[in-house]
Amino acid sequence: MAHQRRKAQPAASRWLRGGRETWSELELARLIAKGIPTSLLGEVVERGILSRDEITRLILPRRTLAHRKRRGEHLSPDESDRLARVLHLHRIALETFDGDAEKVSTWLRTPNRAISGEIPLDLIVTSPGARLVEDALVRIEHGVYT
Repeated sequence: MAHQRRKAQPAASRWLRGGRETWSELELARLIAKGIPTSLLGEVVERGILSRDEITRLILPRRTLAHRKRRGEHLSPDESDRLARVLHLHRIALETFDGDAEKVSTWLRTPNRAISGEIPLDLIVTSPGARLVEDALVRIEHGVYT
């Protein structure tokens, strides 16, 4: 591709590479309150964690994102929190499925009986939904299928 990609801030890139393993709860709370840089969303798409349409549906509207990028603004705390949940549960799913990104992608986007036929990715954007998805992943990790 001919265009150059704007790099995420080092802390945001570290977030994407390491998830919660590299952050204390206090650091995580501070990062979310401050707002995650919008540039991280490009890396999220490049890594196949979310598509651009999923970012629009789950994190923030496309026009709002374009406006924030033009102004050099970060995500709001609410948007950052939703993105943080997606990244955290994506990492857990990768661990559960032994690093198989394709299996993770399929699992997150397929209705699941363990969560009443809901699509895991759709539930991740709320705290209670994220807990349900994490519980389902823990049950899979321990061989308990419901």
